[in-house]
Amino acid sequence: MTAILSPKEVAKKLGLPEETVLREGIRLFLENELRNVKAEITKICSKHAVRSSEELWRKVEAGEVTESECLDDLMRLEYLEARLETILELLRGLK
Repeated sequence: MTAILSPKEVAKKLGLPEETVLREGIRLFLENELRNVKAEITKICSKHAVRSSEELWRKVEAGEVTESECLDDLMRLEYLEARLETILELLRGLK
């Protein structure tokens, strides 16, 4: 079993302020989440040859695809786009 280090322990061993360890840890976590979300968005968009949920909705409205064909992807894409914005906002707050 791997021991879990606290930010306080890491900061002490490295001679850094705990705030620095926490901020950088959060930044790395958010950057990783950002990559994962972008990859999933790209996968869904490529599948439907679109760049956004808005564009996919337009395809549905134009009758190019049926809502039932892409509803799950559409809902997931909308969620991911909102999550992307939240992550970007959090990253901007770290600077």
